[in-house]
Amino acid sequence: MQLPLISIITVTKNCATTIGKTLDSVAKIKSADIEYIIIDGVSTDNTLDIVQSAGSLIDQLVSEPDTGIYNAMNKGIKHASGAYILFINGDDELIPEGFSDVRAALRLGDVDVLCAMTAVDDNSARPEMLVAQPWHLPFYNSIPHPSAFVSSALLKQYGFREDLRIASDYDLFLRLFIDRRRFQKIDVATALHRRGGASGNTLLSEKEVEQIKREQLKLFYPLVRLAQGMHRLRKKVIKAG
Repeated sequence: MQLPLISIITVTKNCATTIGKTLDSVAKIKSADIEYIIIDGVSTDNTLDIVQSAGSLIDQLVSEPDTGIYNAMNKGIKHASGAYILFINGDDELIPEGFSDVRAALRLGDVDVLCAMTAVDDNSARPEMLVAQPWHLPFYNSIPHPSAFVSSALLKQYGFREDLRIASDYDLFLRLFIDRRRFQKIDVATALHRRGGASGNTLLSEKEVEQIKREQLKLFYPLVRLAQGMHRLRKKVIKAG
């Protein structure tokens, strides 16, 4: 039996108001080379009823207590059998038009992280488009995870840190970058992200990102801080002028 090319994983908990749109978007791209896994944290609303009504769209459904979102994501990784893994939130949607290009790129098998683009729904007439910038990872989280297709083998090797609440995806991408894994950009949008949720906690996010940089960049951390400070000063001077 041929293994899937992509495992798409959605972590849910009480997503009844949004999960339907997520499921509908997955249905538009589901095929024999894509498996869909849902890891639920024992929802107390009717999330599970909605998920179960999707029938054969769901290849694996796990509903059990977890210790946080990254614990649930690590569970999803263990269940995945695809060559690459994509995480899509229970309040986000896939954009089907870009998936044929993504499939073609992934079938070549010469990339560790394929970075597509993520559209951000902020109720404006023209959604912001998040474009991955792997070379900026030492400075900030420059990879939009809803459109990052990551090697399953590497995710099983590295996993997500469960002591972090918001920025463990940044920790993963920075580790992969430092270890010289192969990042590739593709100019198609594959995800629609809605702002809010836990990731909207800006103060905690900034705190965790600085902790990650300090731990991983080690002796280079002060240099990165200096470069960031000079960049901010330059922007202020340009704005004032």
